[in-house]
Amino acid sequence: MAEEKAIRYDLAVAHRLTAKYGMDMLVWNHISARYRTGCLITPGRKMWGQINPEDLVYSSSNVTADVIHDAVYSARPDIKAIIHLHTPAATAISCLEEGFQPIIQEGACFYGKVANYDWNGLSDDVSEGPAIAAAIKAVEGCNTLLMHNHGFVCFGPSVRHAWVLAYYFEKCCEIQLRVMQSGGKLRRPNKA
Repeated sequence: MAEEKAIRYDLAVAHRLTAKYGMDMLVWNHISARYRTGCLITPGRKMWGQINPEDLVYSSSNVTADVIHDAVYSARPDIKAIIHLHTPAATAISCLEEGFQPIIQEGACFYGKVANYDWNGLSDDVSEGPAIAAAIKAVEGCNTLLMHNHGFVCFGPSVRHAWVLAYYFEKCCEIQLRVMQSGGKLRRPNKA
């Protein structure tokens, strides 16, 4: 019971922080944490800034959430939490052929750890799950899935870890877009 209470608290805080930083899509998108044989997940019926621990549900009424989260958990049994967002900068980056480029210091944790997935419309078909899982498995140590023309998914050993990854992924994408808008020649960091 104490474990569930702690997970619910962390999930509620993650939802509220996502709203506070303007990274939510009202009632859409989702955050989950493994619990027992399933997961606790976003209820899908409440504004993120108002989500409390008791609002988290064991099963989503959102087919897209089920498809994405089930695929990530099956691909990475070590993962304990997932956050899927459509933030402005990361979604813009997901629409670019070059995709995400870890060009700043904060992007170091994403270097060689971002998988790409050619999204095909609404993720509402369970048959898409194996393709999502395969994209994640193809990148050793993957912590982020960039879904082309859609958004992104970050995952890690805890809700807190996954949320911090999502926060920094959006920040890195914002900087990448600003650098691109500058028209200047991009200086890529050494791969050391």
